[in-house]
Amino acid sequence: MSLKPNGPGRDHVTSESDVAVLKYDQAVISPPDDSGITLVETTLQERFSGGLDGDAIAKHLRVMNEDGTGTFTCVERFSGSLDGRPGSFALVAEGFTDEASVVHGRWEVVPGSGTGELAGLRGFAAFYAKQTADSRTGWAARDVLTYWFE
Repeated sequence: MSLKPNGPGRDHVTSESDVAVLKYDQAVISPPDDSGITLVETTLQERFSGGLDGDAIAKHLRVMNEDGTGTFTCVERFSGSLDGRPGSFALVAEGFTDEASVVHGRWEVVPGSGTGELAGLRGFAAFYAKQTADSRTGWAARDVLTYWFE
């Protein structure tokens, strides 16, 4: 998967959002073998607030080491608004979980997936997620999105 867009146009915007994980379901695809690696699928229902304001559903495929570190790939659809413009879009993401159980990643808007006033949306974001006592599921995230329209 390539997360290297052509780059922002002259009129790119940066927008920040908080993400509350409302629901977190996990299923083991393949238990650990002699390597100690477990293959896991997670489904997240998320609520965005800030520049992105709305809901999303995400499906992650994870490669998890015995110590909790690992990598993941993800597909997600967001529906709501971006800086007041209503619509939806799909994204692809990849990242890793570090030794402190903090998730770090990067996502990219899937070209052509924007609807409504988000038609033509392009962009990429960096994010992190960590455990928090303030969330129903114990997880919350922060996104910084750079976007533009074609």
